Amino acid sequence: MSDISTESQDSSFSYGGKQPGAGYNRRSDGVHTAIYSFDNFSGTVKIQGTLELYPGENDWFDISGTEFGGDSTVVTSSSYSRNFTGNFLYIRAAYNLQNGTITEIRYNL
Repeated sequence: MSDISTESQDSSFSYGGKQPGAGYNRRSDGVHTAIYSFDNFSGTVKIQGTLELYPGENDWFDISGTEFGGDSTVVTSSSYSRNFTGNFLYIRAAYNLQNGTITEIRYNL
């Protein structure tokens, strides 16, 4: 998806750009995998989806099982994967970066 290296000290989320999901690509199985890579990361990252072709800010929802982090005392410099299923037209990363760097968020269908 994108490299994210901005630091934030508040509790609000920032968002990556929308990427085509399984529904957009007409993949009937809807299986996705997201891979998060971090360097001294603390914060929260998750994937959001939408069923709208032209989504507005209120058309996005959190996809269950994709969240990583949430405890500002945990610091990691590793990669983690999350699998999720759904015929989302678009997906995007939502993140709250407390410290460190999100070096990469990738996904495949």
